[in-house]
Amino acid sequence: MVRGAKILTKTLYIIYIGMVLFLCLYKFSSTGIDLGKYFLGIRLDRYVHFLMFLPYPPVTWLTFRFSSRFRFLSRYAIALTLVSGLIFAGMTELLQSWLTPTRQGDILDFAADSAAIISGTAAVAFAGQPFVRLIDTLFKK
Repeated sequence: MVRGAKILTKTLYIIYIGMVLFLCLYKFSSTGIDLGKYFLGIRLDRYVHFLMFLPYPPVTWLTFRFSSRFRFLSRYAIALTLVSGLIFAGMTELLQSWLTPTRQGDILDFAADSAAIISGTAAVAFAGQPFVRLIDTLFKK
């Protein structure tokens, strides 16, 4: 992967983590957004959590796989993506309880986060490397 792509993946990773932390810790009650309603028997908040954490595996995998100087991170990028994603999801729920008086951690939010991370990691494990090879061939032409 070219140097510009390495910088791009690291930048994307930092921006993504910052956005997730903001969304997890911001008080949305003043915006009028009501995520307490249900769709198909699932609270809308769970859908938001799933969609918020679905990009974590591809962004993190690219960062581990191609932007790291450490061979260990590159070699075990899939496993590290899964484990770090689950830890990150758990930490966001704990931070909501610890840092915000209006938000609280929820085990069902963590379940939605985990489902997204597991799904995304499976997709990256299946299609990540072929996708990167395709991108590399397009940029080399």
